[in-house]
Amino acid sequence: MSEPKKHPIFNKPFLIGFLVFLLVLIISQTITYQRFQILQEAQQHEVNERVRKLKEDLQDIFGQSFDATQTLSFIIENYGIPNNFDSIAQLLLNSNKHIDALELVDDQGVITHVYPLIGNEVLGFNILKDSIGKEGALTTLKRRDYFTAGPISLKQGGTGFVSRRPLFNENGFAGFVATLVKLSTVVTAAQIDSLKNPNFSYQLAKINADQSEEIFYNNTKTSTEEAIKVPITTSHGEMKLYVISNQPQSYSTILFFFILGLLLALVCGAFTMFLLRQPIKLNQLVQEKIGLLKESQEKFTKAFQTNLMGMIMLDSERKVIEANDVVYKLLEVTREGLIGKTIMESAIAVMENYDDNEREKFWKHFLKHDKVINQKFKITLKSGQKLSLSVSIESLFFNDKQHYLVNLIDETKRKEAEEALELQNIQLKKTNSELDSFVYSASHELRAPLASVLGLINLILTEENKPGLVASLTMMEKSVRRLDDFIKDIIEYSRNKHLKVNVETINFTNLIESSIESFWYLENMNKIKVKINVDDKIDFASDKKRISILLNNFISNAIKYHDVSKRTPTIWISIKTSKKEAIIAIKDNGLGMAEEQLDKIFDMFYRISYQIMGSGIGLFIVKEVLGKLNGTIEVKSALGEGSTFTLKIPNGSDK
Repeated sequence: MSEPKKHPIFNKPFLIGFLVFLLVLIISQTITYQRFQILQEAQQHEVNERVRKLKEDLQDIFGQSFDATQTLSFIIENYGIPNNFDSIAQLLLNSNKHIDALELVDDQGVITHVYPLIGNEVLGFNILKDSIGKEGALTTLKRRDYFTAGPISLKQGGTGFVSRRPLFNENGFAGFVATLVKLSTVVTAAQIDSLKNPNFSYQLAKINADQSEEIFYNNTKTSTEEAIKVPITTSHGEMKLYVISNQPQSYSTILFFFILGLLLALVCGAFTMFLLRQPIKLNQLVQEKIGLLKESQEKFTKAFQTNLMGMIMLDSERKVIEANDVVYKLLEVTREGLIGKTIMESAIAVMENYDDNEREKFWKHFLKHDKVINQKFKITLKSGQKLSLSVSIESLFFNDKQHYLVNLIDETKRKEAEEALELQNIQLKKTNSELDSFVYSASHELRAPLASVLGLINLILTEENKPGLVASLTMMEKSVRRLDDFIKDIIEYSRNKHLKVNVETINFTNLIESSIESFWYLENMNKIKVKINVDDKIDFASDKKRISILLNNFISNAIKYHDVSKRTPTIWISIKTSKKEAIIAIKDNGLGMAEEQLDKIFDMFYRISYQIMGSGIGLFIVKEVLGKLNGTIEVKSALGEGSTFTLKIPNGSDK
């Protein structure tokens, strides 16, 4: 037999080698370029991580200023300027380590109280007549809300940030509550000293009214044109921070891979030319392929022998040529008693309800369809043992010859395995049920002592006490209520998960009034107007507890996220029922949300602002409850304008 003719191109080893060189060069340089991109992305990722950590640190620093001014403002607005200002100020400074000083300013702009006084000798200084501090004070007054000015040159020396909150009473503007954070404190707390982290440098600038930048802190000579700009959004201030990576681009590694790829391409091209010139090499490759084929056959044999189900290989005459150990144990035969014989000859005494004619019909059916899957047989072995077998057969070619592969499964053992699995599933469901019960019970047990603590706090607050004690108890009450709200959220989540929907007629007016009364303790609750419009002429039925959970969440959020700078903070609650559904709309003119936040507010533990008390799972529970009730929700919101939540819940009156 003559050898097949080779393609003419194989007679040109130089051309083939050159083509191989080009191909390998393209692949290697593509990999080199991808590695270069990976290095760049890694450096960018490191910068992004530093930026993220820096934002968190700055938010923590200026968040402490916000918390301190809010707490001190609350004390002054409700109890007047305390006689023990220094004690309260010291308590606030101990709780907020990043604040350097606290100040009170009267309605004329004169600083009347300072703590600590040492190093801050500014008593009697009029900030409204100061060319440097006047701008920040007037901006705060114009905003009628908390504002951070800085960095600025301080009257007592140095540079820092002044955070103010305006005070108002029935006569109008009553002064400022202010905190002072020195620039050195920010540098230390945020770790923007490049000596501690030489991978980055920083520039801190103040944004002037004409949008020009005034550098107050700089520990690098690098240009900021390629720097990542980080606005300090938590301070409501006028600053910009530049983060600059000091790590140079590593081109030496890229050059190394470029040269390596070029050398690899040269070697591959040369090797290809050499290979085409050496027929012996090609023959070696053929032998290697034969070796791989043998290896594949060995793997098949190993898989055949180690399979957990019984496997038998039959030849074209239906005689056994190979079987695994499972078959020998299952049919109670030896290798000598099975190989070269049919299964019927070697193992089976009786096949119930299946004589020779039936077996031939079965085999013809298999040959017609080329496959049989899970055919059930009941057999009796020579020992008298009865088995229920599931038999599958498929044909295959092995060494260019017809063979048949038979799989045997002991149905008794399979059913035992299924029963064991079913028992395991029952135990797992029982464990899940017990876990739900534990969460529900534990949450109730936790709320009991919290209720006692809140009762004691309220009792002490009704008595005449020192202002410092009142302030401490007020802060303690807020913390306890925050924990209590979180536990209530856990209880509501647990109830929603394991309680069935209980349909009953709903009185929306009573539910709304009860919800509003339960939030009497929330800050500025008495300053918010609530307008209710309920049109429930058509009876509406649903799960009362779950409807109450929905109303409580939306009403409490509207109260927490109100905007006191507006003349009339208001919540509008509108409900209209029909035979099909109830449409519940809860609208407010509060702080509102940015568009990019709307897709995240229903995620577990997502919070719009860490400056406002909340667990972060309220709206997640809302989504879960609506799922139980087959309801829907629509959100519309804009920063500074407020939010509107519209719920549609099916009417279950017919149930």
